[in-house]
Order: sequence, then structure tokens, then C-alpha cells
Amino acid sequence: MSGTADLHMHTRYSDGTDTPERVVELAAQAGHRAIAITDHDNTEAMAIARACAERAGLELIPGIEMSAAVGQAEVHMLGFLMDFAHPGLRQHLREQQARRLRRIDRMVEQLQAAGVAITVADVMAKAGDGTMGRPHVAQALVARGHVKDVPEAFSKYLSPGGPGFIPGSTVAPKDVLRIILAAGGVPVLAHPIYLKNDALIDEFVRDGLAGVEVYHSGHGPQEISRYGAIAQRLGLVVTGGSDYHGRAKEGVAVGAVKVPYELVEGLRAWKTAHPARGT
Repeated sequence: MSGTADLHMHTRYSDGTDTPERVVELAAQAGHRAIAITDHDNTEAMAIARACAERAGLELIPGIEMSAAVGQAEVHMLGFLMDFAHPGLRQHLREQQARRLRRIDRMVEQLQAAGVAITVADVMAKAGDGTMGRPHVAQALVARGHVKDVPEAFSKYLSPGGPGFIPGSTVAPKDVLRIILAAGGVPVLAHPIYLKNDALIDEFVRDGLAGVEVYHSGHGPQEISRYGAIAQRLGLVVTGGSDYHGRAKEGVAVGAVKVPYELVEGLRAWKTAHPARGT
């Protein structure tokens, strides 16, 4: 079937700035046939976006982006076509939300100890309904006048070595993969360029990884070729998306990455061939 898709988009229910309705509207204007909303450790946008997508004639793929870590390195796994009501997934997301809140508390404490005037309330005001994370701390620092923009907030305060840095999720990738698979999902490594260690992909495959995000707004032709070759060597499903965040990620518009609809069919084919594992 013809048409295009964007399989990596965020709303204000994680660290994007647009409502689910607006994301669907923009995707329809861009001419997509299908999209996946993949908020961080959060599935609340899906129910809101579904009716809007139906009215727009747009196929909405169930998706999520889940956090893991290898040492100090963050790893993000996309999960597609999973059962969002699965008990193991719901428990994991509750635990992740609690962890994120504790992390924000510690980041604010460290920033205050470094003489930076900021409060948890400042961060919560920026997060709104969203899953709180470093981007919201960065936005609060901008609003307080400590930095001129979000990139400066990250480089000066929130990156490793900075006074406000606290490591993210401590969950191992194999555990996130297990949760996605148990919920009947298709686990895909998000934006592998940020992993900075291609050798880990082989390890993830042994733990159940199904695919890799070859097409991404952060991937140039060289990365697309490299990760496409890795996907072919390991027999992985290929996906792609813009990683749209609205105003939170300047320069990445809806439609910046368009992948063929056949990649959606590839996800469904993998899911059919691999029934849900475990509980």
C-alpha cells in the first residue's frame, strides 16, 4: 500500500509542546497516511488522539518511548502495537513516573545548592500534563533567565558533569525489551546515533530487539546507510520518524521525515510472527 508515515512523535503528555489533537492535525496536513505517537513512558495521548485521527482519515499506531540505561548511557526503546492495558506495562510506567519525580527533586536540589534559583513548581509549570524530564527543567531555567535557550541549559547545567545532572532510568534495556514483548509489542531501538555504541545493538537483539529506527531527523545519509546495513545484517525491522516535539525541538517539523507505509506493514508482520512473550 502506498502513502507515508511518521513513527516517532511526541505530545505535551511527555516533552512535546503540542496537544495530541494538534499533532494529528499537523500530520494530516503533511499528507501522512499513518503516525505513531510515542510519548516518553506515557500512553495518555493515545485515547485523545484516536478520535481526531479517525476524523482526519489518519491511521494511529499505538506507540511509546521507554527509557533504559547502560552505565551512564541512556537507551531509548520504542514500543509499537502493544497492549497498553497490560498489567506489567502499567506497573512499569507507574514506577517510571515516580522515578522521574524523584529525579526532578534531586536535580532542583543540586541546582539550588549551586546557587541557581529554581523550584520544583517551576518545572511542574512547564511540564503541565507531561511526563517530567530534563527538557522541562531546561525550560524552567530559560524562564528564570539563567540561560538564553534550552541548548544552553543542557550544556551549562543538565548534561553529565553539570551541576543539575542526575542520571536517568536505571532499568536495563533487556528489562524494557521484556516488558514490551510481554505486552505484545514490537520493540525498536530509537535514534541509534545517540547510543554511540553500535556493538550494543547485537546484544539488544539477543535480548529480543525487533527493529531499529534507521530514519530519524538526527540521521544523515551516512547514518541511514550504516543503520540500514546493521538492520539487514541482523534481520531487524526498519522504522523511522521525525521525533517531533513541537517548539521543544526547533527545526524538526512534522513531515521532516517521511517513511513509506510499508514500514508499518513490516511492524505488523513481525508482531504476527512473534506472539506476546511471558506475563
